[in-house]
Amino acid sequence: IALVAFLAMVPFVRLPLAKMPAFIPSYEAALFFIDLITAVLLFDQFFRVRSGGILFLASGYLFDAFVIVPHALSFPGAFAPTGLLGAKEQTTAWLYVFWHGGFPLFVLCYALWGRGEASGGSYWTSLRLKWAMIGSIFAVAALTIILVLMATWGHDFLPVVMRGSDYSLLVKTGISPAVWALTLLAMVLLWRREQRVMDLWLMLVMWIWLFDIALSAVIGSTRFDLGFYAGRIFGLIAASFLLVTLIVESAQIYANALG
Repeated sequence: IALVAFLAMVPFVRLPLAKMPAFIPSYEAALFFIDLITAVLLFDQFFRVRSGGILFLASGYLFDAFVIVPHALSFPGAFAPTGLLGAKEQTTAWLYVFWHGGFPLFVLCYALWGRGEASGGSYWTSLRLKWAMIGSIFAVAALTIILVLMATWGHDFLPVVMRGSDYSLLVKTGISPAVWALTLLAMVLLWRREQRVMDLWLMLVMWIWLFDIALSAVIGSTRFDLGFYAGRIFGLIAASFLLVTLIVESAQIYANALG
């Protein structure tokens, strides 16, 4: 269904639509809470399953939630005419690149992580579990701060990817195709490993994430065209799949415990 919808939009992807800066804070507020709740549920699963791979995945969703905040604040017209946080012309575009390129890296770490520890072992004591989670949260927060500083204070050292509302330079410089390819690689590695139910849903997340990047940053070329809006709607849908799966799984565990 996602593929059919994507193909139907491709011919019209650069069609200009109404300029609605308020769309970004509304959309990203919803995305923030979806990603944050997913991260919390994954950290809980890390405690139960004792898998370093799930810790990487939880950190990936937490990274998504963290980086969404400066992206929304820096978006021109959303909260200030030129954005907050000392944002410059390239800031929001680079935060988008860090956001959409960073998450597949966490998924890659999850996909490559060995499955032997998934059943739990002597290594993951209660103390190590707690410190691993605390360390992951602080590491993700530190990474987000570094990337925000790169996109603001280090703005002039980054390649130019925006000219006004035109971000077609993302394609010409090969940056957005590289992010798209990284997402595809993560999905392929998930497909090649021994899969659990969560892995299958995560593959679907990455599949729709491909359409998000393609519409928003590869085929689309300007803010507020059809690709700009449609890509972000695909991203919101993609983020919801794993959350629903985890909620259903938690409900089943609770029901079994009562039974």
